[in-house]
Amino acid sequence: MKYRVVFPHIANEINFLDLKKGDRVVKGEEFIGNPVWKNWVYCISEGTLREGWIPKQLLADLGEEYYLTEDYTSKELDCSKGDILIPMNEMNGWAFCVNPEKQTRGWVPLAKLELMI
Repeated sequence: MKYRVVFPHIANEINFLDLKKGDRVVKGEEFIGNPVWKNWVYCISEGTLREGWIPKQLLADLGEEYYLTEDYTSKELDCSKGDILIPMNEMNGWAFCVNPEKQTRGWVPLAKLELMI
């Protein structure tokens, strides 16, 4: 499966989260807004104090904090209209993709992508 970028995307964050399975994060707020993007939780990494959004599906509840059930990065992918991307994972209205031409990877909103048939 491949996607074509139909609307360009520029990453919103410079200091993204880069976490490993088992890392702990402090709970923050859950995303409220666009229902397509529900199940995102704003968290703070205990190890680096970096902040960012994490899909709720990757978090195990420990009370005041969560731990990661798998490796995760919040890095967004800069992409231009016409770029071809290969999705590795899709969650909560976003796709984690690889751009094989530019050898880059990161999250892109599904609303900016078109499935190639």
